[in-house]
Amino acid sequence: MADERKQLTREEVLAKQREFARTTLESKVYQNILGSNQVKSNPFLYGQLGVQGAEDTYGQAMGSEEARKARDSAYKKAKEKGDHLHIFGEPSIGNYEVSAEIIEQLEENKLRLSLGDFEQIVRGISPNVEGIPEELKGYVSGDLYMRVIQAQNAGKDIKDALNERETDAFNAYQMLSEAYNRGVALRSAQQGYFADINGALKKISEKYKPKEKKE
Repeated sequence: MADERKQLTREEVLAKQREFARTTLESKVYQNILGSNQVKSNPFLYGQLGVQGAEDTYGQAMGSEEARKARDSAYKKAKEKGDHLHIFGEPSIGNYEVSAEIIEQLEENKLRLSLGDFEQIVRGISPNVEGIPEELKGYVSGDLYMRVIQAQNAGKDIKDALNERETDAFNAYQMLSEAYNRGVALRSAQQGYFADINGALKKISEKYKPKEKKE
């Protein structure tokens, strides 16, 4: 009976982890921060208008409540590490550290979901991405990833860690992960394609708004 209760508790914990992973990966702010960083770090791939759009998306995302929480989290981690090493002063957390905190969370949470759940999220961002076979949807990316890392650390090949179907599942995860990154990058670039034009038009429109009457 005690073992059954422990198993149920473990299942509940895993369910909450999966729910948190999905919420994190579906966060528009987190997606925009990852996407805009992808575009800004590959300007030749996305072009001048794409970079301009990403700059606008990046600025808006960094001013969000989610980014503030990530900044607080990064500060706390840096402070705890510094205190442990007896470093005097306060850590300085910029947008670089906030991006690293958020992107690290996204990468970690990709590994917590089954391939089927991850595929749903990816295709929600980029509907044109090819689906994966039903036979592979039940695999959890993190389980496969850990076995691959253990094999590599032991100087072995991926074939020593995974069978053929598992290898296909792991390769599918890598493609879905890249599709997720590319999808949010394209969206962050396109969101701000007309940022400069809209800004100029807004200034013109402001001139013609009825002025408020003073009492």
